[in-house]
Amino acid sequence: MFIIKSPFRISLFGGSTDYKDYYSNNGSFIIGATIDKYVYMTIRKMPKMFTSQSTFTYSEREDVKSFIDIKNPLIREVVNYHSIPFQIEFHTFTDIPSRTGLGGSSSFCVGMCKSICDLLDIKMSKRELAERAIHIERHILNESGGIQDQIWAAYGGTNSIEIDRNGKFSVKPLPITVDFKRELENSMLLIYTKEQRITDAVAISHENKEKDNILNISKEAYDLFLKEDIKNIGRLLYHTWKEKKSISSLISNTNIDMIISRCMELGAYGTKLLGSGGCGFILVMCDSHTRKKISDEFENKILEFKFESDGVSRII
Repeated sequence: MFIIKSPFRISLFGGSTDYKDYYSNNGSFIIGATIDKYVYMTIRKMPKMFTSQSTFTYSEREDVKSFIDIKNPLIREVVNYHSIPFQIEFHTFTDIPSRTGLGGSSSFCVGMCKSICDLLDIKMSKRELAERAIHIERHILNESGGIQDQIWAAYGGTNSIEIDRNGKFSVKPLPITVDFKRELENSMLLIYTKEQRITDAVAISHENKEKDNILNISKEAYDLFLKEDIKNIGRLLYHTWKEKKSISSLISNTNIDMIISRCMELGAYGTKLLGSGGCGFILVMCDSHTRKKISDEFENKILEFKFESDGVSRII
């Protein structure tokens, strides 16, 4: 039996420019990090006495004789892509609710691809895992969205991701000191809106929209990381949120606007909603004094986290 963990991510700058309709004309530049919150999964070959069917346990349980009968679309397509020659048992659980803007679906896809490849003794690089997950989600399932989440889950780390017009990507660690990375980490809070995305309507609303300002802000932010200017990084975070919000009326709502406005009133450097929009987690950047005030006010909604650097990995 193998146990795999695959990280969630926070996308700081450049989000939404990783949609194919945009990067195929303009390229994409993204800054972000993976965090120490994971989707976990276990997988094993069914013992000989239980070889008549496979078991998949997620929010539901499925027992199937044939993989084509799996009801969950993502699990079905990942399993069938790999042509597994025997019955398996698969279980998954997570640190964070699904569909909350931290790249959970792609983290799951990358993790499941790795778990099956490890079970089949197929060696896969981080790039190959990311490309395989992108292919399954964006081409086989034909789901709307970008390609950064699969890259984050596969690689891990605090990075910049550059995507060219052909969809080829490069991943580079942000050239910041250990002390500044710690300062950056300590300046951040996640606030849960207690809402989850139900449909793909928000993701679809990002397609074929003007995003040049988001791309330019991301490139400007990179220079501020080189200068280790945390206050102005926060200022740009809020600026990129306003640009993102202008893409679609589905991206924000009254509750999200209220939380973001209140955090800014309390003295945050900047805030933004993570993910495609409409729900999930709000990222806040602030000093330690403001962090205390925000934590006290939103106590039951705060998610503490640290950066992680491994990406998808096998525990056992």
